[in-house]
Amino acid sequence: MTSAWKLDNREFTVTVQLLFRFKSGKPPPLRLGLKSVKLQVFGPVSCGEKFGYTHLEDGVARSKGTALSGVSTLEPAISKLEAERAEVDDVLSSDVFGRTNNPARLLAFVCEKYFEGAVDEIKEYSIAVHALGRPESFDPQVDTIVRVTAHALRKRLEDYYRSAGADHAVQICLPPGHYVPKFIHANDLETAGSVSTVDEKKNGRSLEVVSSPGNGRREDPHPAASPPQTSKADDVSGLYDAGSGSKFRVRTGTVTLAAILAVSVCVLSVFFWKKWTGRSGRESRPTTQATVTPDFPSGKILRAMAGNTFASYTDGGGSKWEGDHFCTGGTTFSVTGHTIQGTEDPALFSSGRRGVFHCSYPVQPGTYEVHLLFAETSGLQENSRNVGFSINGGPLTNLDVMDDAAGDDTATTKVFTDVVPASDGTIHVDFVTPEAFVNAIEILPGIPHRGLPVRIVVGHFPYTDSEGNAWMPERYFFGGRLSSFGGGLSKIPDGRLYEWHRFGHFHYIVPVATGAKYTLKLHFIEHWFGVQNGGIGGVGSRVFDVSCNGLMLLKGFDISREAGSEPLVKSFQHIEPTPQGKIEIYFTPAVNYPSISAIEIIPE
Repeated sequence: MTSAWKLDNREFTVTVQLLFRFKSGKPPPLRLGLKSVKLQVFGPVSCGEKFGYTHLEDGVARSKGTALSGVSTLEPAISKLEAERAEVDDVLSSDVFGRTNNPARLLAFVCEKYFEGAVDEIKEYSIAVHALGRPESFDPQVDTIVRVTAHALRKRLEDYYRSAGADHAVQICLPPGHYVPKFIHANDLETAGSVSTVDEKKNGRSLEVVSSPGNGRREDPHPAASPPQTSKADDVSGLYDAGSGSKFRVRTGTVTLAAILAVSVCVLSVFFWKKWTGRSGRESRPTTQATVTPDFPSGKILRAMAGNTFASYTDGGGSKWEGDHFCTGGTTFSVTGHTIQGTEDPALFSSGRRGVFHCSYPVQPGTYEVHLLFAETSGLQENSRNVGFSINGGPLTNLDVMDDAAGDDTATTKVFTDVVPASDGTIHVDFVTPEAFVNAIEILPGIPHRGLPVRIVVGHFPYTDSEGNAWMPERYFFGGRLSSFGGGLSKIPDGRLYEWHRFGHFHYIVPVATGAKYTLKLHFIEHWFGVQNGGIGGVGSRVFDVSCNGLMLLKGFDISREAGSEPLVKSFQHIEPTPQGKIEIYFTPAVNYPSISAIEIIPE
């Protein structure tokens, strides 16, 4: 489809190429399966805030700033391809990577796939196995090597093009949230005359530019645990204006016109696609729960956000968090456009206080357990930020949030026991390093010389058992799915503990205090297999492994074999937390999926 347009007394032509795919050799009348749309217009687009190229999922390459195929290419595609290959060779042969080999391997792999036109193979799994040497059993929910390496690669490329590669005619970047490389051609930037920005997508999550960057650093958002996908629709930045023998110039009016035309084409494509396929559902992903603790009847609990001075917040478990009126000094910040892993209450991590500051929390006399909540949202790598703090003038704690959480945009909690108020009746928390920050603080009545037990019941609601123990709704999990039990539980003591179960390939990372040992209790019941559940199968239908902090606890475990249809509790004593103060429990499938109903972690 070609149309002639006049704008600002200049004539130009816009060509829209529609590619159709039919499920049979003969196209049905008025029912088109629209495969892709190529809008051949000219103008710059961003890689973050830069110019570059994008690939469609079907492997068709197209340029956001310069048409790579079809009508009116600015320069032969082959010369650009040669320049891009030469730039990759220059970068890989430079000292930009120092002694780190993984970023170089990742760059070489994704660029080679890019040049081969096999961008659909640029996935987290394939990078891990084919570029970084991980085994075929690689699980991105357990191993973050690809995300960490991609983050390091982005940083090194940015540093390189600020220094040795600043004058290169072609520059390489890896857009946030994606692994497909983009190549920025300096001559295209000069031809375009201006740079416009577009929103990038991060695994389906919008990445917004905020006035106050996350945790006080420049934002460079990072992909989440699920493998990144290439974009299914690209934005159009502008149209070109051609005079005879003159260079092209981008004008505001043409950009607007191109955007309107592009949106119209996309709307039509979505309409025909839905008509043809009849599918409009969206794939859902399991989410993770909040890092909070149920109320204890033994005394007053104090929960407070940092940085949010305007309103309180009630979390998913019904607990109220006060606004920030306990801290002085430093500066407040807010973060938008990030999805925080490890919590269903991202609002707790959407604000914070940073810098050198002091917090005073008035409490009654007694012993308390203090929880500090953090999430690194600045896209930093390990060993980039030192959060130094002390409680009541005690020993200084130096925390690397990125390392502690095993990734950015991931919640983590530090637990401190045996905290007593100072003589003025307050608990003082001092943050003493310039780049320190905190998102929220929780103060619970504690037990002298030991930590509080952690009891988690799978599902959405808290529960108090027959012995008066408080169970919090599910927290600290990554992966898996939630399902309710269809059988009767009325005759089972504390049957509410088994009403729901989590199944799939998942793990829990539960924060605890260091310096102690714990008893771990896992509560199981077979929810699906067996005649008692109205289903097929039985013994041997669900087999899985359970490990904790690197130690195998259950190998080839079969709930039906050990308990039939009855509840089963497996206890493990003397569990030592990781040096970061975590109990990490991994459920790995062997036959069908693992299942868990409740978890207890009790200090010994």
